[in-house]
Amino acid sequence: MTKLLIAIIFICTLVQGLAQNVYYRPFSKDYNESVGGMKDVQLMVSKEFQYPVKMVKQALEGEVKLSFQLNRKGVATDLKVVSSTTLEMAKEATRLFKKIQWTKSEYRPTHMTFRDEFIVEFSLKKWVKLYNKRGYKYIDYPVMPIDTSEKIYFFKAVKTKPIPAFEAEEYNSFNHYISRKMRYPETAQKLNLKGTVLIAFVIEPSGQISNIEVRKAMNGGCTQEAMRLVKEVTWIPGQQEGTAVRTQMITSIGFGMSSDAFYETFNQGSQGAN
Repeated sequence: MTKLLIAIIFICTLVQGLAQNVYYRPFSKDYNESVGGMKDVQLMVSKEFQYPVKMVKQALEGEVKLSFQLNRKGVATDLKVVSSTTLEMAKEATRLFKKIQWTKSEYRPTHMTFRDEFIVEFSLKKWVKLYNKRGYKYIDYPVMPIDTSEKIYFFKAVKTKPIPAFEAEEYNSFNHYISRKMRYPETAQKLNLKGTVLIAFVIEPSGQISNIEVRKAMNGGCTQEAMRLVKEVTWIPGQQEGTAVRTQMITSIGFGMSSDAFYETFNQGSQGAN
């Protein structure tokens, strides 16, 4: 039985695109998953990845392999650098990895010592394509300094709350943005569907969002439309003592009902946060 388990548990997921290739090798697909799936991880990498300047100057490419374990709370533990072309690449891969939130599972085996792997490739060709596509080479943080610990603060806990970074006179509030930009799905209208979609996410110090998770869905295309609306907004990050921090929050998108950018009546548990 043990040999059979070992034979089937090493599954490799490759996510690639404009960002550097990212490989995730879980010991078991039944228990290991990032909260928004690997497509969300790729989206985060495409926005947050920064090729080490020293490595660009030296025209160095390579990869970093990390290994770790997940507990039942979805917290990555015992993170190790298995191999890396350079120390600078290892630091960048580790920084990106620590931004990922993982799903909880009360059935996750805890008596086994199998480890997951996360691999980030560093390609100069892909780096050029990436920063040309996204419109910036290195992140221009809207608030400085930034907290580099990757600690997550819940919305209620941050002293200076994050706010949408709308252009002056473009939208006067998040609700105004929703009312102007929403495309009420035709199917939902025909079915007379009304309700709210709740989406949790993390606002990074860069103002981009990551770890997008649907907490409450709706049919008729409403969930997909709510996701589109949330993904198109960038933010002025939350701050603690003048330092930009990662902020966990949830947004309520209303269909035939009011929306609330700062929806707070949800279980502020410990998933991926500190």
